[in-house]
Amino acid sequence: MARISETVRKVVISQKINRYLDLNTDFGQTADRSFFEGKERSLLHYVSSVNIPCCVHDSDPAQVLKDIQTAKENNCAIGAHIAYPDPKHYGYQVVDMSQEELFAWVLLQLGAFQALCKANNVDFEHVRPHGALYSQFITNEETAVTVARAVHRFDPWIIMIVPISPLTEKVQAQVELQLAEEIYLGHRVNSDGVLLLDRMNETLHPQGVIEQVKQLVTDSSITTEDGKVIKVNCKTMHLSTKLQGNMMIAERINAMLGQPISLSLSAAGSSGWL
Repeated sequence: MARISETVRKVVISQKINRYLDLNTDFGQTADRSFFEGKERSLLHYVSSVNIPCCVHDSDPAQVLKDIQTAKENNCAIGAHIAYPDPKHYGYQVVDMSQEELFAWVLLQLGAFQALCKANNVDFEHVRPHGALYSQFITNEETAVTVARAVHRFDPWIIMIVPISPLTEKVQAQVELQLAEEIYLGHRVNSDGVLLLDRMNETLHPQGVIEQVKQLVTDSSITTEDGKVIKVNCKTMHLSTKLQGNMMIAERINAMLGQPISLSLSAAGSSGWL
């Protein structure tokens, strides 16, 4: 309940909302800092949640404290952006380590991030893997299960954002953790709705992204690389600060949804609690 009360100020649930969908973005990474130092900081007014680094792949404790406070001031639900301990490559390369070591690194990040959140009198509501660790939820069942088990050990009630993937059901079967599948806006997917990792440098034109969102909101579907329209069960959409036209896209998403809502509120709304 405490987590919901922190985010309920962001929105008032109304009939304008067609679907309970979260819109998240990364906030606090070195690559995104210049974006948020300008007028684009208003993107925080449009998203419902942000993913903030845990001082392992990027950022530092003092900066993260500030970023948590900024997210709080903008009534954004806060998520822990976990990654491989790879500051040299900002978490975009797989680090060779045992599953036991990875398990411990995930716990370390969550514990440190929780302490920084509590210093700002706020809780974090979700966990999202970053970079190479995010890709592992598409390609590596063992690693995906290890990360999910570490998150579950830390807090079995927390929500974890994962990419749409056949591995999701396998992870869910082994770990009783709330997994929220995500559409990475502007990127292409294969015939199963899975992100094409080898084409991450390619993005759709802004109008193509708008059409992608419209499909998700109105029909719970997405068009694949080979032109098929398939149903997807996504709970959140990721809007990158690098995506062309992201501010316009965020505005259009708000117009379509009435207001994106965070994953915790989404769960409450879908259950009939709101």
